[in-house]
Amino acid sequence: MHFNPQRGFAFIMVLIFILALGLAGASFMVISSSEIIMTRMQNDSTKAFYLANAGIESGLYALLQDFNSGGGSPSWRDGDIDGIACGPNSASFYTLYGSTNLGEGSYTISLKNTANNDEIFVRATGTCGDNSRSIEVYVKAYNVSPWNNAIFGGAGTGGMLINGNVSIAGSVHILGTGIADTDFAMNMSGSAGIQNNYDGIPASLSSRIPACPTVDFGGENIQSLGATLRVKNGIVGLSGTADAGGTDVPGNSYKETLDGVYVTDGYGGNKGAANVYSDNGSSNPYDLGDSISFPSLNDSYTEPGGPTYTTYKDYLKANALVISNAAQLAALGSLTPTSNFSYTDGANSISMNGSGAMTISGIVYIQGGDLGMNKSGSNKTITYTGIGSILVEGDADASDGATQVNVNLLTSNTFPTSSALGVMSVGKITFDAANIDVIGAFYSQERINVAKQTNVGGTLVSNLIDMGSNVPSVYQVPALYTNLPPGMIGAGNSWIVVTSDWQEI
Repeated sequence: MHFNPQRGFAFIMVLIFILALGLAGASFMVISSSEIIMTRMQNDSTKAFYLANAGIESGLYALLQDFNSGGGSPSWRDGDIDGIACGPNSASFYTLYGSTNLGEGSYTISLKNTANNDEIFVRATGTCGDNSRSIEVYVKAYNVSPWNNAIFGGAGTGGMLINGNVSIAGSVHILGTGIADTDFAMNMSGSAGIQNNYDGIPASLSSRIPACPTVDFGGENIQSLGATLRVKNGIVGLSGTADAGGTDVPGNSYKETLDGVYVTDGYGGNKGAANVYSDNGSSNPYDLGDSISFPSLNDSYTEPGGPTYTTYKDYLKANALVISNAAQLAALGSLTPTSNFSYTDGANSISMNGSGAMTISGIVYIQGGDLGMNKSGSNKTITYTGIGSILVEGDADASDGATQVNVNLLTSNTFPTSSALGVMSVGKITFDAANIDVIGAFYSQERINVAKQTNVGGTLVSNLIDMGSNVPSVYQVPALYTNLPPGMIGAGNSWIVVTSDWQEI
């Protein structure tokens, strides 16, 4: 047989080509397989990240539920988080939820406490396939009840929300709805100021309210109301010696600086930010977003486990002693220490004994009249016992709903745990008498005017608040928001949780 070398060479070339093609195909398959694996790993990593985020949200929900169901003194350091026995531990993370399946993966949640009951670290790890990613956040709880302040202000269409020469002990929260960012939300001058303690409180108030809480600050155990200043819209004006907080003075029994200041639109007046003394400085914007609104008597309301009412007034009316009789309306419109009456429907009641003693229980609804408390001769003190609230609707046509408090209005025992009076007024609430002391919770849908040297122990809630020029004082009572009289608007669960220091670890 004759051998053709060219044919042998061609055969070898074909074999080489087939081998090269096979190697190329194998390489392509390896590359394709690697890309598939990498794509799957990237997808799993992304899914793990979203699972970690879901874990954070689940943890935040549990923490919020724990505070909303925690009664008067909720805590993340009591060994129970929303019914789950765990912690506390400030040294290392501990498990809240073990592996929890979700979609194509799972997440775990762990917590680490701080020294404070309302601050905690949350860490969540999401796992999908062989990929895990972890996120850690710092969480703080805030009680945003309007009654957890000395003053809570809402919308303003007629000028400043807080104006005048006033001494405020406790938190101030102003929404400033409807005002421009160049308008004043509050403007204080003279010796006005916001303080974080009960320094200067008159004995007529201090003897009837719980002692100021104390905290460890700068190595000292000192009085602190946990006071903050929050202004969502509008400028804070500070002129003269008016200030928000004070310079820390070591060695005394008071905390002078505010716990925090959150003002978006800045400061005005001839002192402005120079007179702000806060643990977090003066440059932090409002931190609660759109989660807070001013409570209105005209808002619809659903009773827990019960019906829905067209307005909050309708809810109050359905559950109150309704006073609409002309003679009874006249008695409440001109109430004095010598008034003598007793009105009740069996469940709710209000009475005066003719000697300056008022007894109240439940909800009293004044329909078609006003509430006026004035002195009788030199007698200008009414002392109340019991726990109750009054809604002043006003004239059926004009709906003025005015309330005047021109007497000392004091409790017979400790406010607000043993005796507490709340007044809600469709119209104005005015304090016009000089040198009076008042204890209670006061809400006006329109305006509160404090014209003279009135000392208020409790909270003022109103759209507009005019404090005049005669240096009235308002002293927040921290126990009030958890011990409100029945029916007070804005009551209920008011906790929110805010995260910061987000990081992937």
